[in-house]
Amino acid sequence: MEPGEGAVEFMREITEGMTLEEVRELYRHMMRIPPDDAKVKRCATCNYYFRDKTRPGNAKVCGPSCKTVRKTEQKADQRARKPVEPKKPKKERRYDEAAWLAGIWRHEVPFDPGKLPYIQAARERYSRMGGRKKPIRKVDY
Repeated sequence: MEPGEGAVEFMREITEGMTLEEVRELYRHMMRIPPDDAKVKRCATCNYYFRDKTRPGNAKVCGPSCKTVRKTEQKADQRARKPVEPKKPKKERRYDEAAWLAGIWRHEVPFDPGKLPYIQAARERYSRMGGRKKPIRKVDY
């Protein structure tokens, strides 16, 4: 795995001004013998050294990318350990057509005989206009 942001930053700090060969030797030495500094720790995800900048000194990972990977693995472990509960069977819906129609038709009101001419005139206007389109009215100024 690639080193995280904290590991890269830590290595930049301690290798500033060194040649490539010196950096390799220092890295090999650090892998064999861990540093004495209590704030220098090994990342739990990428396994590189980093400097713990938290005040209580309890960081386990070197940066946000390693933290995301670690939390994802922890969540997967939690899901694997959690017992799978069987799904509840869905209740069968009972469909009563008469009751359904009664609920709809309760609100239906027949046409008032006095309003029938107005309704017929509205239907004719609608058909003459070609649907719901409004006529374009040009106003001469």
